[in-house]
Amino acid sequence: MTDRIIFLGTGGGRIVLANQFAATGGFVIQTEGKQIWIDPGPGALVRAKQFGVRPKNTDIIYVSHHHLDHANDLNALIDVMTLGGIYKKGILISTPTTIDGTGDDGPILLKYYRKFLDEVHVVKTGDIVNMKNLRFTATPIQHDVEYGSGLKLETPKFTLSYVGNSAPIIDELAKAHLGADILIMDVLKPGNQKWKTHFCTQDAIDLTQKVKPQLSVLTHFGAKMIRENPVYEAREVQKQTNIRTIAAQDGMRIDLEGFKNVQKKAT
Repeated sequence: MTDRIIFLGTGGGRIVLANQFAATGGFVIQTEGKQIWIDPGPGALVRAKQFGVRPKNTDIIYVSHHHLDHANDLNALIDVMTLGGIYKKGILISTPTTIDGTGDDGPILLKYYRKFLDEVHVVKTGDIVNMKNLRFTATPIQHDVEYGSGLKLETPKFTLSYVGNSAPIIDELAKAHLGADILIMDVLKPGNQKWKTHFCTQDAIDLTQKVKPQLSVLTHFGAKMIRENPVYEAREVQKQTNIRTIAAQDGMRIDLEGFKNVQKKAT
């Protein structure tokens, strides 16, 4: 299996979700012989078929929080990857709300599908789940949920960070994601259009400058961001930081072989 990231959606927010101006299927990481699906939102299975990803090959699901644009297709994905429970397999890592429900929210995971999985890990900020060559750390966010997290995924070849939906708590996020080779940021708004629960482009600039990854990737675009064209916003991040930055596109694949080569030269 080639090490890569496949974006099954780059849309975020209510307007984009409702109109599917951009897809909302999350993204897949393939590494260490595992397929890891991050935030399978609405249409995840449809986009998988469209972009050549086999859902049944999924081994690990990571859901950052229970909002539907991140978690809507969770149960459908479990059904497909286990063939309706015939083959008990797979691992889910997510928040207390997604898995068990908290207060008036959730759960998203139905009891019927929970029993199909080999393992279920309920994580809060700072919790770590180790699986052979993979280390999952739930990173802090500040969002309009009680429980939510980003992800820092450490592998023998590279470290990938996903900031998730968060207000720009830049110093805290920089500390959590320091050492990331690839930094994926949900950037809802263009320019300096601040929003209390999400990043804008300026926030992406600020975090990229502090983390200093090899590659920054912008995704999870709102309607205004799409109108402004995320490609131009990514160019501005790169101009301001001198760090390679790209705007993800639906169906985009990022080959991670180059990151392995950089690490080999450094060791």
